[in-house]
Amino acid sequence: MSSGTVAVRYAKALLAYAVEQGCQDEVYEQTSRLLRHVTQYPDIMKRVSDPTLSVESRQNLLITAFMDEDCTPACTAITDFVRLVVRAGRGTSIVFIASAYRDLYRKKYNVVPVEIRTAHHVSDGQRAELERMIRERAKSDRIEWNEVIDGSLIGGFVLQIDDRRIDASVARKLRTVERELIAKNSRII
Repeated sequence: MSSGTVAVRYAKALLAYAVEQGCQDEVYEQTSRLLRHVTQYPDIMKRVSDPTLSVESRQNLLITAFMDEDCTPACTAITDFVRLVVRAGRGTSIVFIASAYRDLYRKKYNVVPVEIRTAHHVSDGQRAELERMIRERAKSDRIEWNEVIDGSLIGGFVLQIDDRRIDASVARKLRTVERELIAKNSRII
């Protein structure tokens, strides 16, 4: 069985358990936090896959990875789930499971992830207008914003809404002009 299939099955079970416990929103926040922590600190997963580490140590390491910056403990649904996953020998799949949970949650509760990359901060007015347009098109009141400042864009923005991307950056326009000039010049020679 592929790791993707296993991850989705575990994620579905976690979502059902979290809904039953009434803490699906908290589990969503904590799985998103785990994904950020694993991206920032890739050694976490190296330690989890270390065969010399005891099952209890792996469980504790993963439970700690779900904590926030204030060291607020993970909810009971997460701790129970991590213990189950690690005992089943699937601790190294926790990242895939968390990602699948996030996708299932977003689909179930109609959460639209939006990432905007700009050279400078987006003003409140611009953000409000973008939010209004996205709400109308996506038919969702729940938008999850992620703003990234990227000076290499020079100006404009790159907007990623779910799996759709709008690139209105100055850098892309300059690359397009450059390709056109190169193509035109190669025909002249």
